[in-house]
Amino acid sequence: MKIFVGVLPKTMLEVDLQNMFIKYGHITSLYIRKNNEKGNNYYYGLVEMPVKKQALAAIKGINGKMIDGRELKVHPARIGEKNRRHSGRSGGRRDNDPSEVL
Repeated sequence: MKIFVGVLPKTMLEVDLQNMFIKYGHITSLYIRKNNEKGNNYYYGLVEMPVKKQALAAIKGINGKMIDGRELKVHPARIGEKNRRHSGRSGGRRDNDPSEVL
């Protein structure tokens, strides 16, 4: 299962992110990216965990955790889905249910 980790502090390294997730199980891939959309720099991570039960436990355990004054947003990655916020469509915020099957 691929997991999105948003609102990362600029100081976070991949090893820091790995240390947060490894407590919950095996990680097959992990990386941190910087997005500079419309001049707003923000950092996010993508983590892949092969065991869904472990991935869901990690999401539940890490979502909302405060790191360097930033509240992490952790949810299943929506692979292949356009970011609704920037798609030009109107609509409300979509709640992320970690129990959804991707």
